[in-house]
Amino acid sequence: MTSQPQKSDRKTCDCGTLPTSENARKVVKYSTWGMIAMGLVGISASPIDIYYVCKICKQPFGRLSKEERKSLR
Repeated sequence: MTSQPQKSDRKTCDCGTLPTSENARKVVKYSTWGMIAMGLVGISASPIDIYYVCKICKQPFGRLSKEERKSLR
């Protein structure tokens, strides 16, 4: 069974905003333990998900793969 690609996996949103555009906002999500480590102890944590949201149409797009997230460290 193949899964349908999600809108957040696309490279642009419906209005054509790219991740490098000023209309794109980066959203970074951390695990619960990652948030605790950053907030209480001050240790940097690896994000579990990074994607962009268009400021115009509010659609998520441009999700980074695990390899791309590792290269940001």
